Amino acid sequence: MSNKDRTTLTQDEHEIINLLMRWGHARDSDDWETLSACFHEDATIHLSWISGLAKDFVARSQAMAKARQPGTHQKHVFSGPWVRVNRDRAFSRCHVSLYSRTIWDGHPFDLESWMRFFDLLEKRDGVWRIIKRTAVYEKDRIDPVDPRGIPQDFFAEMDWSAFPPAAKFLCYDLLRRGLPFSTAIISAYSDGERTLREKGEAWLTRMFHKTAMGASILT
Repeated sequence: MSNKDRTTLTQDEHEIINLLMRWGHARDSDDWETLSACFHEDATIHLSWISGLAKDFVARSQAMAKARQPGTHQKHVFSGPWVRVNRDRAFSRCHVSLYSRTIWDGHPFDLESWMRFFDLLEKRDGVWRIIKRTAVYEKDRIDPVDPRGIPQDFFAEMDWSAFPPAAKFLCYDLLRRGLPFSTAIISAYSDGERTLREKGEAWLTRMFHKTAMGASILT
């Protein structure tokens, strides 16, 4: 690799890492314009509560923020991402922890969810943005903020059997808030995660080539 290519690669990686960190800050601070700018127009996103267009994710996030109950909040904490770049495409993986303050029956709880983000990114017109984001869920937990105020049998009648074990408290919280949970949640170390990783690697290495007639074909 030439010094010029190495400099270009370093710059691309820096811009992508900055983009991924910016996504988290924008999402947690209700900065919808910045959040929208993290995605290409045709981007998709696949999380616990949505599997569809990124523009719909932004709109629904904004609606959720307007309906936010006093005393509740969320924070996304990212690890350093592992970024691989191939010309104008990139495949990134990083660990993410979601910290939520939620309220059940008047009692405040802290909900923690551990996941991984698998991101496909493209540079278009010189700008890197996400084209597809998929969350892979590892585990979650929920704890009362003040255990002294929780009835001993508070959780006894709660049925979590309909939810994936890796995100059962998160999904249950979504339903309590009137939000549907995705039926396509991918769990860590599953066949779904392996397939997601393989498809990401394959997508990264495919490139467009010009035919003799000037059309672009994907190989």
